[in-house]
This record gives sequence, structure tokens and C-alpha cells, in this order.
Amino acid sequence: MTTSHHACACDHHHNVHHHDVNERLLEAKAHCEAQGVRFTPLREEVYALILASDKPVGAYDLISALQLSRQESGATSKNIAPPTIYRSLDFLLNEGLIHQLSSLNAYVPCCHPRSKHAAAFLICQSCQKVEECSNLPVDGIISFAKDDARFAVDHTVIELKGVCRDCQG
Repeated sequence: MTTSHHACACDHHHNVHHHDVNERLLEAKAHCEAQGVRFTPLREEVYALILASDKPVGAYDLISALQLSRQESGATSKNIAPPTIYRSLDFLLNEGLIHQLSSLNAYVPCCHPRSKHAAAFLICQSCQKVEECSNLPVDGIISFAKDDARFAVDHTVIELKGVCRDCQG
């Protein structure tokens, strides 16, 4: 995983698409085993596709990729239904292995799998690169909501869209 610290003033600032897929799959299997949950072959396939992608991946892109992969391998299994993929995505979200970017209706790997944390996502509208930024200001927003506004935060996704430093240059 590539770590970069730039002008973002982030404690943790990562390109979500740079990491060792096999290493992350092994970590996910170990996590699921420790939690007593099943990391089924389909869940593993879906996670691997998200990890291997160089941009956020939508559910229907995953269905197409899985069907193509199965055709190429000569598998005679039936088509993959959207609810099946969404169940796998829900599992991966619940286990903290991926994040959903609501504005794109797409999924990216979590840079800090399994750690409950608030993060902001910097989404480049030019190259579609996504960076996950976890830091004290992001945590401060959550603390304000909980403590000052007495708001019970259930789920957090902060998305900032713009143009990344590479595309600006």
C-alpha cells in the first residue's frame, strides 16, 4: 500500500488502489476466521475484484466481471443475480473491508480494514483516483455530532470531489 503525506494535513492519507491484493485477501480471510464469519468464495471474488480495480467499482461492474471470469474459466454456473452481489457487498461493508462511495454508487477497499474509523474520501473527477483521508479534523466532526449536537452517528462517509494534484499539474 502506498502511503503519501501531502498538503492535506492528514495523519493518514492513502491512495485506496495501491496495495498487494493477495496479502489483503489473506488478511481478510484471517479476520473473518477470527470473527467466526464465513469468507465464502463469492465474497472473496468480489473483494478481489474491488482490490484489483484502479477505480471505484459499481455492483453491476462486479456482476459483469464475475460473469466474464466464469465464462473464461469454463464454469457452467448460472448468471449472478444483483441481490447476490449486494449481499456480498453488505458483508464486506459490515466487516470493514470496503467503503461505499454514495455519490458514485461504487465501492473501494478500506485502507485500514477492520478498524472503525471516520474517513473523508478525495475523489478526482478527472482520473477517478480516490484517496482515503483519516485524521483528527475528520474525527472532530464526528465528536461534535456525538457530544455537542447529541446526534447518534451510525454511519459516516465524507466525500470531497475535485481535481487531484496529479491532474492539476
